[in-house]
Order: sequence, then C-alpha cells, then structure tokens
Amino acid sequence: MYPPTKTLRLPKMPNSTAGTQESATQVTPLEGKTEAPPPSARSDPFSNLAKGYPTLATRMGVIPSTAMFRRFGALNARNLLYLQNDLIQLEAELIELEKRDYQSGEYKEFYAHDSRWLFTSNVEIKGQPRDGDTDQRDMVIRMRDLLKEYNHALIQQSTILQMKSPDAFDLKDIQAFLWGDAMGPPWLMGPDKYVWGTVKKPDTYSRELVCLRAREEIDQFSRWLGARAIRYIKACGGYRWKKLDQSLGVISVRDESIFRLTFWVTSAIASLLPVASIWVLIKQDSLTGRLGTIAGFNALISICLTLFTDARRTDVFAVTAA
Repeated sequence: MYPPTKTLRLPKMPNSTAGTQESATQVTPLEGKTEAPPPSARSDPFSNLAKGYPTLATRMGVIPSTAMFRRFGALNARNLLYLQNDLIQLEAELIELEKRDYQSGEYKEFYAHDSRWLFTSNVEIKGQPRDGDTDQRDMVIRMRDLLKEYNHALIQQSTILQMKSPDAFDLKDIQAFLWGDAMGPPWLMGPDKYVWGTVKKPDTYSRELVCLRAREEIDQFSRWLGARAIRYIKACGGYRWKKLDQSLGVISVRDESIFRLTFWVTSAIASLLPVASIWVLIKQDSLTGRLGTIAGFNALISICLTLFTDARRTDVFAVTAA
C-alpha cells in the first residue's frame, strides 16, 4: 500500500442530530490550521494510543515517507575515527609480536606457517600454555572482533549516506502532526522535539534528516499538482464525496492518483505538439517565419521535457538536437 500523497482535514459541519458541535480539532498539514471534522465522519486510528512516541511511531508506520530521523554524521564519523585509530595501533603491535615469535627459535615460529598451530596455542600442558604464552593468539582474536565492528560501522555509514532527504511536503506534514492534537498537549518534551522543526518555524529542522523510504523522484508538474491537490479538492467540497482513509482517519489522495492524472495530461501534450508544429509551419509563407517556428517549438519541447518528465539534461539535449 502506497503512502498517501496529501492529507485533507475535514472542515466543521453542523450536527444534524444535535445542536452542538464537538470540540475536538485536527491539524491540516498543508495550512497549519485546526478544523473539526463532522462527528459522523470522524475516524481516529490513534485514539487507543498514548500521545507521544507511540502515536508518532504508528503514524510513521502508516506513512513510511514520514519516517525521518537524524543520521548523526559527526558522531558516526567519530566512531569510525576511534575504531580506525585502535586498529592502526593494534596492527603495529601485532606486526611486532609476529616478528618476535617468529624469531624466538621455538615452536612459535610455526604460527606464521600454520594458523592451526597459532589458534591451539592455548592448549595447556601440565597446567601451562603449550608454547609459554598466548599473546599473539589473543591479539589476533581481538583484532578480528575490532575489525568486524569497524567494517560493520563503515558499511552502515556508507548506507546511511546514500539515504535521501525527506520530501518537503512530508516534512511539513510531520511538523503539523507533531504539534497537533494527536500528539498533545503535552507534546514531545525531550531534546529531540525540535529535530523536525515546528509549524511556526518550519525551517528549524535538522539538515541531517534522512528518510527510511523516500518518495520516488517525479517530474516537476506532478510535484506541483500534488502540492495543490488538497487545495483543489477542498475547494470542490471533497469532504462530501471522498471517503475517509481508515488508517489515517482523514481524507487522502494517493500518489498513483496524481501520477495517473499527470500521465494523461503529459500524453495529450506529447500528442498535440507535433500536430501543432506542423499546422503552424504550414501557415508560414516565409523562410524566416518557418525557421522561427522551428526554433520556438524546439524551445517549447525542451520546456515540456523539463516540466512533464524526469528526463536528464543529456536526454533533453539529445531530443532537441535531433
């Protein structure tokens, strides 16, 4: 199930069976306003949860694109630096120890030729280690554990750095949710309460936020339309014909609905452009006019490729130059 692209909070509606309205409010992420849905339509999936982390975790589970967290780049780098320093020191000590044992003239020289001899050096004979000590064996085991921890941290950090930043709408949505009725009062009180920013100061969020499942890269037209879909649905009285999303308790518009609409719009434009260019060329009598028409339509095609598709610069150049 894809996460909803936009969320619509229902406006206040009169109660047909009572003369009063309930006072519960919900926050509209898009506008930061509070609106009370009609009692007959309200469905709160968070009503059985404690306000705070339980509610926030459930919301992030329902909409994975809002599951955003700090990557702690500096702390992860510190950890790698500390582990790297320990490994460098351990490597130097191990080299010296290997040299000492190899030159000892005893059975320890076999350590460099057969690892089984090294790792059985802890075998005791008459209550004493077989070769007198197990220094090299202990250091190799320590090196393995430290190297495993270092490699694991290195791979984790590489994976984290490839994670994408959250979408602007998802960030705005989680800000409204964090400071809405579903989370308080009281709202988050710990030092992490400003990690995502606030409704009043949306730009104060941490620049280290990464999303567990970021939204797909889409064209600018789909992004523009998606950002305004709720506004248009609300203006058309969407609360009258759209059903509530039971997992969110609100009216929602999903990504695939936006993509389907923009696909048809893009297809129509792609079909009409060649016909329009030929029709205009036919109307031009002079060579200058025809050249100007060709140049104009080339520019128009470049703009359409940029706005209506996710084409790269090389793709745009190749199409317009063809």
